[in-house]
Amino acid sequence: MENNYAAVASEKEDYQLLKILGEHAAYEPEAILAVIAEIEKRNITAPNLEQVKQEALQAHELREQQQNPAPTSFSDKLKDIRALFVPQQHYFVTPILINTNLVIFVLLALAGVHVLSPEGEDLIQVGANFGPYTLTGEQWRLFTSMFLHIGIIHLLVNMYALASIGGALEPLVGRRQFIVAYVLCGLAGSLASLWWDQQRISAGASGAIFGMFGMFMTMVLLERRMTWAEKKGMVYNLLGVIALNLVFGLQGGIDNAAHTGGLVLGIAYGAVLMLRSGRHFAQAYNLGGSIVTVALLLVAFVGLYLQIPTENARYLTMLDRFGERETAAMQVMKEMEVDASLINGGKYLPGLEQGIALWDENIKELIALQELPELGEEQAKEVEILLHYTQLRKTSYTMMRDDIRKSQPWMHERQRRLLWDIGNSVQQLNNLREGNAPQPHDSATDLALPEALEETTGFQPESHPLFVLDGKVLEGIGSDGIEGHITPDEIESVTVLKGEQALAKYGERARNGAVEIISKQE
Repeated sequence: MENNYAAVASEKEDYQLLKILGEHAAYEPEAILAVIAEIEKRNITAPNLEQVKQEALQAHELREQQQNPAPTSFSDKLKDIRALFVPQQHYFVTPILINTNLVIFVLLALAGVHVLSPEGEDLIQVGANFGPYTLTGEQWRLFTSMFLHIGIIHLLVNMYALASIGGALEPLVGRRQFIVAYVLCGLAGSLASLWWDQQRISAGASGAIFGMFGMFMTMVLLERRMTWAEKKGMVYNLLGVIALNLVFGLQGGIDNAAHTGGLVLGIAYGAVLMLRSGRHFAQAYNLGGSIVTVALLLVAFVGLYLQIPTENARYLTMLDRFGERETAAMQVMKEMEVDASLINGGKYLPGLEQGIALWDENIKELIALQELPELGEEQAKEVEILLHYTQLRKTSYTMMRDDIRKSQPWMHERQRRLLWDIGNSVQQLNNLREGNAPQPHDSATDLALPEALEETTGFQPESHPLFVLDGKVLEGIGSDGIEGHITPDEIESVTVLKGEQALAKYGERARNGAVEIISKQE
């Protein structure tokens, strides 16, 4: 690079050039560049030559930008906006990060994720940070959540902030330190979010971006060649941005824990970089020192992750998986309610076998969950009820399978008693979740008759089966009106007929099935 100081530098002795280089902060950037050019021309060995050269180039470019007027035409402004997305020499990592976030958002939108208010299940499915999954083997969510956003507004706000801080910070610290700091701050934000609330669905680049703001503010404060008069404008501006966003984050729906975690790590990492560089901005850092710094932070992250209590996360994960298996296992029962009979019962055997296997998986997982030492009292009680319920379901399915294999009726007295007990467990679980006092039912007679018949027969009230009491058809009587004819403690037995069996015995009026009730005889 040619400048007006080249002639002067060419007349200096070697020791004079080295002296000027050592006091480079006191000279104009053009003068330092001329001295460096002369040193390189003479092949003089000088300490920190490349680092000083980069700083002088940055200072020179900054001065050139200040001297050039801002674009005024629409085309100039458009070019300026496009530049935000194009990698350049000292603005390389930032546009790549912006473009990556934008592309991921577009791809998810094309896949059906809502662009304004995505569903939590969709975010979890594509990699959001969610305690029940992140803490039970899916640690990769700590990283992937940094590139997901909860709607287009969230995305645009974050990308604007990233472009602002990236344009200022990346030229000062270089590509390598910028991307390393960005990822580390993002991971710190994800970990902080887990510590604060394991049930929150967390996504976004905010933790990483807050970290970059904190890093820049710390480096400006610690930079030794700038006076406070030169620093205070930037420091106050950065403090204002950070404080405003933290206060705004106090409202519901914003993950301030992630913001704070990223911010704290950014402040610490910025301080480490300044200490390593002698308290001035630098792009070149010793590779070994960088590896050690990153390794220590990653070890600290692993330690923090392992200290997060996982009992609640495992409990929530278990409930989710339990529900999925229960839904699959109950499918065969829904099918059997439609047209199961002694004639076609065999076609339901595969479904029953699958159901038995699913109930068995739930039993094993519930037993393992009972062994967790720090499970809450209410959670432990819920697991106990679920385990009893699941064991009853497995027994019911096993008994039904064996009866079908033997071509025997499966809705007999033992099966009905199991269904009573299953209904009892469901009621206990509902009472527990709703905070009601437990009201266990020791037998069928403890339930209201409509509820008891629903639990025993599997018929819903709106299905309107035909009721038959001691051989007499009760025309126009539903489950809600049966109490006018018999009470629970007067029932000896209940037989359910469905499909062809009901039609063959009672005709078209039993198209919705029939319930035969036998009363106790004195």
